Amino acid sequence: MTARRGERKAAHSGAIRVDFGPEKSVHGLSWGQQHSGYFGSPEVARAMVDTVRGIWRPANPDAVVDLGGGTGYFLGQLREAGLERPAALVVLDASAEQLGQAEAAGLTCVQGSVGVFRRGDVAPAGGRVLYVMRSVLHYAGEQGWRRLLRHIRRQAETGEYWVHQTACFERREDADCLNALYGKMRTGKWYPTVQVLGEGLESAGWEVVSTCPAPVLHLKSGELGMRYELDAADLKQIQREMIEEYGADNPVFHAAEDGFQAELHYRIWSCRAAP
Repeated sequence: MTARRGERKAAHSGAIRVDFGPEKSVHGLSWGQQHSGYFGSPEVARAMVDTVRGIWRPANPDAVVDLGGGTGYFLGQLREAGLERPAALVVLDASAEQLGQAEAAGLTCVQGSVGVFRRGDVAPAGGRVLYVMRSVLHYAGEQGWRRLLRHIRRQAETGEYWVHQTACFERREDADCLNALYGKMRTGKWYPTVQVLGEGLESAGWEVVSTCPAPVLHLKSGELGMRYELDAADLKQIQREMIEEYGADNPVFHAAEDGFQAELHYRIWSCRAAP
């Protein structure tokens, strides 16, 4: 496969909306610097790189497809760590700005949405595919995340693997707190508990092979304001309401000298497509 573009439009009523909203303004050259460089950190990526390499032999992929892979940073880290056998490295993303960087890094690029892509868009016919995904599921929202799990399953052959790093919480109280925060920031994002996500994966036809924690993403109100187009008054109101509802020193939300901070917890899930 050679690098190519061409966004696939929703062609059926079952399309899952994966909406980036105002976040498109931070895509491109600045993405790797967001949130203290979390998404451009080799140390943060290492846990998922190691997980993918750990299932490489049973997965035996001809292509590794990064769903919502943006700039291709993760696939670049995987390539740098070394592959046991040659495999096509493919980035699927809706952002032309981010794909421009992935192309410059020598990765195959397909412009399109995670919610409507088809296997034939991203992988050579007849080959085995290993799907990977980092921090994307929450964009489908509370009404769409289960459908997205099923959609990705339909693009995988039985026995193929999907490794994803997804934000989720051990405690229901913490998930409720972050969901309230993101609702007040006028986003459509939604975060499940670990238990609910595990049940959703099983229901969608995925067998969870293993799961482990990934580094916590520490969020600062100033960065969130820029990312979601919130002004100082918005942030102050959000902080006041959150403290009234969840307390000033909640485990995943607390006041800080320059506003507020929150913690987004991640886990890495290794899944295999069940019969």
